[in-house]
Amino acid sequence: MDYKNINHLLEKYWKGETSLQDEEILKQYFNNGNIAPQLEQYKSLFQYFKKEQDLIISKNFDKQLLDRIEKESIVVPAKFHRLYWMSSIRSVAAIGIFLIGAVFIFQNLSHNKTDVWAQYEIEDEQEAIEATKAALALLSEKMKKGSKKATKGFSEMRSATKKILK
Repeated sequence: MDYKNINHLLEKYWKGETSLQDEEILKQYFNNGNIAPQLEQYKSLFQYFKKEQDLIISKNFDKQLLDRIEKESIVVPAKFHRLYWMSSIRSVAAIGIFLIGAVFIFQNLSHNKTDVWAQYEIEDEQEAIEATKAALALLSEKMKKGSKKATKGFSEMRSATKKILK
């Protein structure tokens, strides 16, 4: 087959416009050994396609695969179990702290001691702004520490999960 025709078929192939017959012509051309030097770069690609097309799996492939899956059991490392329990304990502790805080707040509200907080109220507007800025800075610092710990915990979980899946 001539170079122009093959080059035209290759252009159609890269655009995804070839038919099955066109692709078969390309496979035959690149597998016959008489290839134009300008087209040598595509030789290995089409030879690979031909080689993969010729592969045949055995008749009992499904059975072998299922047997192998049944034999290999997933072993979960002890570290993963420890991380799982630690995260569960942390969750329970966080819920417990939340509930204790809620009970404390509701007890204080039920005794109508809202006047006690009046002594902490800041009358000066500028002083109130400074106190708010300080509180928000403290909150931001604590949130950064918490997010760093959470990120570290997630990365440990991710690496443990990757080890398990390998």
